[in-house]
Amino acid sequence: ISISPRNIVDLSGVGPDFRILAFTMIVSILTGLLFGVAPALSAFRVNFNSALKEGGRASSLSGSGAGLRTALVVSEIAFAFILLVGGGLLARSFLRLTSVNPGFDPHNLLTVKLTLPSTRNDAGPRNLAFFRELRDRFAALPGVRAASGNCFLPFTGLASATSFEIVGRPKPPAGEEPGADVRMIEPDYFRAMGIPLLKGRLFTEREHAEATRVVIINETMARQFFPNEDPTGKRVIIDMKQENLPNEIVGVVGDVKHYGFDSTVRPMTYWPHSELPMSLMNFVLRTDSDPMSVAPAVRQVIASMNKDLPITRLATMEDLLADSVARERFNTVLLSIFAGAALLLSVIGVYGLMAYSVTQRTQEIGIRMALGAQSALILRMVLRQASRLFLLGIAAGFLGALACTRLLGSLLFDLKPTDPLTFCGVAVALAAAALLASLIPARRATIVDPVVALRFE
Repeated sequence: ISISPRNIVDLSGVGPDFRILAFTMIVSILTGLLFGVAPALSAFRVNFNSALKEGGRASSLSGSGAGLRTALVVSEIAFAFILLVGGGLLARSFLRLTSVNPGFDPHNLLTVKLTLPSTRNDAGPRNLAFFRELRDRFAALPGVRAASGNCFLPFTGLASATSFEIVGRPKPPAGEEPGADVRMIEPDYFRAMGIPLLKGRLFTEREHAEATRVVIINETMARQFFPNEDPTGKRVIIDMKQENLPNEIVGVVGDVKHYGFDSTVRPMTYWPHSELPMSLMNFVLRTDSDPMSVAPAVRQVIASMNKDLPITRLATMEDLLADSVARERFNTVLLSIFAGAALLLSVIGVYGLMAYSVTQRTQEIGIRMALGAQSALILRMVLRQASRLFLLGIAAGFLGALACTRLLGSLLFDLKPTDPLTFCGVAVALAAAALLASLIPARRATIVDPVVALRFE
């Protein structure tokens, strides 16, 4: 519950359930009985004449019992490999996703969402005046370097779009008009967000104060509709108002990933808020330090202007970005937990089997050492047996991962399900873990006392 994102499902009512606990306990007991009874049943099929000839516990190393133990450990390693590859792919995909440049600087940026009631005919001018004064007061707060607003802020899930036409070019057929997003912004918006100006200029104070039919476009729109030419000075008709008068392009700014890290940048136009006053405004405050440190002052400013106005959202921009990838983070963490559990089980399996094998081969090891075998030879012998196990497991897991990871294709960003770096990295890590788990039994084998081992039963 603590790691699940809020927008996946409501988990507020989830808690301990006796039926689930009882089911889990019954399954665990049955599993223990099943895997405990199976070796006992196999003991009834032992050929006693062969066992007596082989002598002592060495007989237990032969037959289906040893094969079953080996198969179980190999299976554990194979499943661990599959889960580790899945977790590794999601982790690498998540890192690539969150490293994408959103087109603005999200650090030290506080966002405030407000919605004014629109019940009067003059609501547009009144809202414009209210938001303008509020922005000025935000900008004057100690610790605030810049303050502005945008009706539809990036990574909030809100947007507006419409069709447009370029003045002087043939009018496209009905239904085939190009489209662009439209954003109404307050003064100093691009500086507050850290969005670079690429060509032309920004809006003047006069253009922010009254509708003068000017517009700023993003780099994608300039590249797509004005290739190999300067778009500044060109005019476009944006279908957002009744009169649909031409707007002059005065500048080009950098692209912004408005809909998420993995979204495709759409053509975008920016209007001064005076062009189309809205009742919704998302303010952004660029601060010198922790943006939440100015949150109390922001609340006071809003209350001083309208004590009944609710704050729909007050959060840092980094929180908005984190929320936008909450599902991807959840999938990565969950699968990584499963992969870690599988890795632990496989390491324990390798250790257990090698420790048991060394115990069963104590007499053999003692004879070898009595005949002059060096400790290094015994160590290599045990590690060679362990290496065969995890190499078989990794090979089986590799084939299984090739088939299973294709199911993760829709969850990955800029990464193939068969990414060789992830497969190789997991193989090396799993082999190292299995080798480390087998070192303790192997080291124990090298210090066997030949005299004691020869008497071992």
